[in-house]
Amino acid sequence: MQDNWEKYQQLNEDALLDEIQKINKRLFKLKPGSVMYDQVRGMVELAQMAYRDKIEITNLKSDNSPSVMEIGNIEGSYNEIDYTPEALLNLTVESYTKTLRGKAKKS
Repeated sequence: MQDNWEKYQQLNEDALLDEIQKINKRLFKLKPGSVMYDQVRGMVELAQMAYRDKIEITNLKSDNSPSVMEIGNIEGSYNEIDYTPEALLNLTVESYTKTLRGKAKKS
């Protein structure tokens, strides 16, 4: 099978299609379920896989789309509040004393 893969890789697309057609003709002459039928079917699948690889490579080479889509500029601003350590402590203590795990504490 590896020899066939190398052979299929060396063929161009048209020759590979001819090879697939030739193998299919052999396949139709064989009795389904026989060992030879399974081997020839494997050869067809291998040839078709090589053909799909060649088509994909051709498509990738001819693809001119950018790899990153430009979506524009994003403008934004943020306010950075500089809390003193005492203010942070007071806010934390206040949030814990006023609420108990998300529920308002009744005073």
